[in-house]
Amino acid sequence: MKRTNLLTLLSLLILVSAALAENPRDMRFSELTFDPAEPVRFETENGMVVYFLEYHDLPIVAAAAYFRGGDVHDPSEKIGLAEITAQLVRTGGAGDRTGDQVDEDLDFVGANIRSASHLEHLSIRLNALIKDHELVFGILADMLMRPAFDADKLALEVSNLQDGIRRQNDDSWSISRRVFRQTVYGDHPYGRFATLESSGRITREDVLTQHRRFYAPDNCILAITGDLALEEAKQLIDKHFGSWRRSGRRIEPISPAAGSFTPGIYYAEKDINQANIRLGHLGLDDKHPDRFAMEVMNFALGGGGFSSRMTSQIRTTAGLAYSVGTIQATFPHRGLFFGYCLTRADAMSEAVRMMLEIIEDVRSNGIREEEMELAKDSILNSYVFDYDTPGELVSARAQLELSGFPPDQLQRTLEAYKAVTLEDCNRVAREHLDPDHLAIVITGDRTQFDHPPETLGPVTAVSMETR
Repeated sequence: MKRTNLLTLLSLLILVSAALAENPRDMRFSELTFDPAEPVRFETENGMVVYFLEYHDLPIVAAAAYFRGGDVHDPSEKIGLAEITAQLVRTGGAGDRTGDQVDEDLDFVGANIRSASHLEHLSIRLNALIKDHELVFGILADMLMRPAFDADKLALEVSNLQDGIRRQNDDSWSISRRVFRQTVYGDHPYGRFATLESSGRITREDVLTQHRRFYAPDNCILAITGDLALEEAKQLIDKHFGSWRRSGRRIEPISPAAGSFTPGIYYAEKDINQANIRLGHLGLDDKHPDRFAMEVMNFALGGGGFSSRMTSQIRTTAGLAYSVGTIQATFPHRGLFFGYCLTRADAMSEAVRMMLEIIEDVRSNGIREEEMELAKDSILNSYVFDYDTPGELVSARAQLELSGFPPDQLQRTLEAYKAVTLEDCNRVAREHLDPDHLAIVITGDRTQFDHPPETLGPVTAVSMETR
């Protein structure tokens, strides 16, 4: 009897709580504030820009050095040089240490250094316990100032890159991405990818020239955070990088992409029972004033996951996609707008047509007020928490300056998203979406498609040869 009474009481409490609970859609919260800590910025005598932010909660130090450069500056006949050089900075030996000795010394103290080439910049990152920071910064300085570029390690890095090239057709997503970029950007550096031929031409002298050109203090912005005081950080930088000489070189920017591709269907043959679709055109550069409204509009169109029209209509309602959406990617010299979809082979043309219809509907009729509000709230909430650690914040400030943005760009970006209106979203949809002039890349087996690709437009067969 007591058990029955207890269950009855609990049931009543649950019912009362449910009745009194506020509908989440009706809940109101105070406006998010964004008041990040301000890193200290200073310049060294040899031209290095430094951003520093103290962080004493943990006995660690983290640093990231960023350089103007990257893949787009590769010679056209030696594409892959920036990537090979970046890897060798880390693996090819530094100072008196061989590459293997560097690995052993870092592993012994549990530290980590990673080097990479990106589209339009180079980076090398460091993480270590504060007690080991002298050792690890000494190794970093040797990598940047006294790299060995061991010939055997060079051969290994070239081999690793070429193995990746030989496997570039293993994954349909990678095929669609590569073919789309090559089609839309054409001969522009954004559309170039390393080949067996281009990587095979890279010599040690090329690597040395690449290093002298880009890895210099007057082309570097260094971000540091950790359990250090400002004066300690300055002494650390002066000790390890004070003798690093200026190059006196200026890295000239590349030209903007022209976008003179031929619209149509680009078919990449692959024996799979799926169709990987990517369709789109050139978009906005990273300083275009419409980029914020485009991001909000794109969230409602296909960038917002299950809340977006692409996912709700093509995946949830029609059941035609494993994944589907749109991306607005901004690059310094012209970005991209594209939709993507992974679907069954026998639903290929239906999925393409639905994607085109949704894009055309948004261009012609715009998005709704509630879609815009959801998009803005989601973007703003995400934006604030993108910079909630000292490392994220100090690195963001360094990269923004490297890309030519003003010191207060983080706050400007937040205010720009807040200022977006429904009229802005629908205007940019009309002006910047162009579903009549698209490159449509379809990767799959045409014998399994529901309709031949030719029903969608003129077809260009893409070579799958690796060379």
